[in-house]
Amino acid sequence: MLNLKLTIDLLPKGAWNNDFSKTLPKKEWDVLRNHCYKRANHKCQICGFKTDNLDAHEVWSFDINSKTQTLKDIIAICSKCHGVKHIKNSQRLGFEEETKRHFMKVNNCSELDYASSLAQAQMKFEELNKIYRWKIVADLTKFGLKNSSINKRNIPLIRSVYENIDWKTILFEDKKRLFYLKRSIPPKFWFNPPKIISINIDNYQGTIEILSHDVNKIEWFLDKQRIKTKYNLVGKFRTFLNVENLQGKELTFTLFGEGGSTSSKTFELLPQEVL
Repeated sequence: MLNLKLTIDLLPKGAWNNDFSKTLPKKEWDVLRNHCYKRANHKCQICGFKTDNLDAHEVWSFDINSKTQTLKDIIAICSKCHGVKHIKNSQRLGFEEETKRHFMKVNNCSELDYASSLAQAQMKFEELNKIYRWKIVADLTKFGLKNSSINKRNIPLIRSVYENIDWKTILFEDKKRLFYLKRSIPPKFWFNPPKIISINIDNYQGTIEILSHDVNKIEWFLDKQRIKTKYNLVGKFRTFLNVENLQGKELTFTLFGEGGSTSSKTFELLPQEVL
């Protein structure tokens, strides 16, 4: 097993957006990052590259049994080392080759070592993805921030008949049974009620994505009370709802178009404590 200076650490999906750069007020995050910049003294704390353009990177450990993510450190690193830490993003942006070369240079290792490290990081990532919600444990006084509290995110668990559906292969008759359709009265020429292309539920971040067409607007209802309306101008309609901090049990939506309306069956919101 190599003793690596620069490692690939993939954050599990349930920890995305838990980082303090997103959850703390800007003034408090500035205290944390400036504290680590001062400690670094203009050098990347991994590869030693001298620069005034350092990034603050949070180092977390995860315990799958207690479902906790614990802040171990906040370090100042250069953009190249940060690209390795966030290798998925580097791949998405087309910078994997540059990132791989930097990993090999800093660790003085081979391309095979890089591939092995990436595979191990992916295996750990998939194992940690069994947890939807992580409890954050952190002592921010160690990083120069006093009198600050960590806000607990409240993301209900979404349960519905629309989970795990392959929308590319589902039959039209099966799809019709998943919704309540109402035609316009009187009928408007050849127009039909709005059509659902897909519904995607992300139970890590608590979002519902609807892709549809022939839609003028969507209305969301929580326990039969309307909570959100969004309008569509033209073409396919892609819209999201985030259930974070919603207080209720039964969630539905209705799509309205020239040909009538299409309503969903119930999305059940469960307290995250059930996870």
